[in-house]
Amino acid sequence: MNALTALAPRGLTWAVLRLHRSALLVAAGLLTAGAAGLLWLHAVGLEAARAHGPCGSSDTDLPPCQDFTGTAVFEYVGNMRLTATMIAWLPLAVALYAGGVLIGRELERGTAALSWTQSVTPARWLVAKLLIPALLITTGMGLLSLLYRLARHAGATALGDEWYMNDVFLALGPAGLAYSLLALAVGALAGVLLRRALPAGGLALAATGLVMWLCDRWRDQLWPRVDLASSGPRPEVASSVWQLENGVVTSTDQRIQALTCWGPAGRTRAECRAGGEVREWYAVFHPSSHFWPIQLVETGIVLALTAALTAAAFVVLRRRHA
Repeated sequence: MNALTALAPRGLTWAVLRLHRSALLVAAGLLTAGAAGLLWLHAVGLEAARAHGPCGSSDTDLPPCQDFTGTAVFEYVGNMRLTATMIAWLPLAVALYAGGVLIGRELERGTAALSWTQSVTPARWLVAKLLIPALLITTGMGLLSLLYRLARHAGATALGDEWYMNDVFLALGPAGLAYSLLALAVGALAGVLLRRALPAGGLALAATGLVMWLCDRWRDQLWPRVDLASSGPRPEVASSVWQLENGVVTSTDQRIQALTCWGPAGRTRAECRAGGEVREWYAVFHPSSHFWPIQLVETGIVLALTAALTAAAFVVLRRRHA
């Protein structure tokens, strides 16, 4: 009994957990439901793979998956897509709660100032407000990402969306966790700046969404791309690669994208002929082996931004309550 009492949270930690116990219960319920759903998808994926037979993408020795009409396959593909979307956009919920409730509401109502009169410094208060959610977010997002990878592997990767699609990319690796921690830092900074729940939550939500959109837009630039050229037949790339561009190189060294040469517009064929004779084909892409380098680079960038915003939140808080 004494050991349990010693391990029980107390002081500021207990106050934070008690104040936000409703949110903790909701988050625990959602995490449990998400974990159970992913374990179910793992079982459905195994059934789908058995019903469909061995299959793979075009860069493997297995025949490609073509029949998506089976019930198990249909359930697996649709639910995996929905699950990836929910995991990928969890940072927006974190940003809204961190800015509007975790920080902004307490500053607006004065409960934070009450804590500061009881031998708790503003800096220590903010540490507790950020450290406890950060630990919970890391545990929850880590578990969901691992279970998502398990469920994806069970159903054969070719049955699901490709790795480079934004939602799948964030659900598969540490980048999704990094964005959740960023959302927490953005919410903290918005809260100490605006000191009002609704504006702080809205600002944190918008800022986090903007960062995620910008990173998605420029993700292909985070790692050197493969540039493949062929003077013979048109180069074939595996279906699992992230193809960014393909087309022809003319005798004048001009690159013309395939969409221009074979697009629906009537002027495009003449435009290709005006460029000169075709000298070779080209393709620019990221192979599946670039998944982890891109993941780690993006995660590092997001975590660096998280650290900077967290430091800014402490600076603003200290200057306002020095």
